[in-house]
Amino acid sequence: MPAPLLYGTPDVNGDGIPDIWTLTSDNSVKFYAGGAKALGSGVTVISNTDGGWSIKLAFG
Repeated sequence: MPAPLLYGTPDVNGDGIPDIWTLTSDNSVKFYAGGAKALGSGVTVISNTDGGWSIKLAFG
């Protein structure tokens, strides 16, 4: 099983602060809005039940 992925990206939500995407051990994708002092709460943007995202994830 692949290791969970943590990936920092440029600002995605328009607040001027870089954001974080994660691929969790249950193969769902979560988005964490960056903040001046802390990350926001993670929001599941892709819930995966068949495990396919663990090998088909692309950022760009």
